[in-house]
Amino acid sequence: MKTNSLLFLRAVELAVIASYELVGKQDKNNLDKKAVDIINLLLTNHNAKAKIAIGEGELDEAPMLYQGQTFTNNHPITIDIAVDPIEGTSPASKNEEGSISCIAIAKNDSMLQIPEMYMEKLFIAKKDEGNIDFTKDIKWNLDNLLKIKKTLKVIILDKPRHQEIIQYMEANKIEVIRIKEGDVLGAIDVVLGRADLLYGIGGAPEGILMASLAIATNHIMFNRLVPYQQIWPSEKETAERMKIEAKGMQLKKLNYDLILRENDLVKDNNTMFFAASLTGGSLLKPLIVENNEFIVNSFIGYNNIYHQIVSRYPIVKDIKYLLTEYSFCK
Repeated sequence: MKTNSLLFLRAVELAVIASYELVGKQDKNNLDKKAVDIINLLLTNHNAKAKIAIGEGELDEAPMLYQGQTFTNNHPITIDIAVDPIEGTSPASKNEEGSISCIAIAKNDSMLQIPEMYMEKLFIAKKDEGNIDFTKDIKWNLDNLLKIKKTLKVIILDKPRHQEIIQYMEANKIEVIRIKEGDVLGAIDVVLGRADLLYGIGGAPEGILMASLAIATNHIMFNRLVPYQQIWPSEKETAERMKIEAKGMQLKKLNYDLILRENDLVKDNNTMFFAASLTGGSLLKPLIVENNEFIVNSFIGYNNIYHQIVSRYPIVKDIKYLLTEYSFCK
């Protein structure tokens, strides 16, 4: 996979800079749009030989960064992109921790273009692979890990659907780290050593980003699709969502019993993952303004290596100036 990887690092960094002015302003839609616009413009300006495999909401018919979008008219496509311009728009709009911009890239046609639905996910270091059996329930797996580990820390979304397993973990003296949103950010925290694993039911498209992160950093994933009806049994849109899920799963030859590993989601061992912090998490510090500069904390993973990066950008009147001056692609 030949690409200017720094272009994608710059894309997530400029996305959080573009969104920064709306942090805490209770306007999550426009905050997200700021990030979408700048990523779209950067990739288009640089004639990126890429297509969006996982992007903005398929159900919302997003006008930019939608599934299938390309950025070049005169070059063959060589790269798949999974992108979440801002993961955690709600906490960002309230100036709470839990928001990043993230992009994963892999060779063309290697990412599973998964339907927009829910997925049960377990993200853990590769060294623990032999202790996981995803044909058994999560309680069995936690108990098995406790046999070999003196302590166990688990990151999990603090949602009603997870309260039973959270109570089980706490009763068994497992340290539970609850997060409001952002299981991609939670997976980064596992890579950085904040916890032993991340578990829970979250978005399936985010699972592609997490799979890239896992492959790039010597971690693994176990995943299983979850029906919308299991999460929202009584909502008025449930029946329609189930029809959409059934159609999408039939097209991709998927089912709810199928266990999907990281390489089922991203079939490229050279995949690369990029993230930049907006309001951040405990180990990926938030974007700050200091001495007339934006200070951005970023993360990049590839070939079992990962880095935390601090980048400094001058504060300018027009963010588009940074597209040309700080893109590595002039």
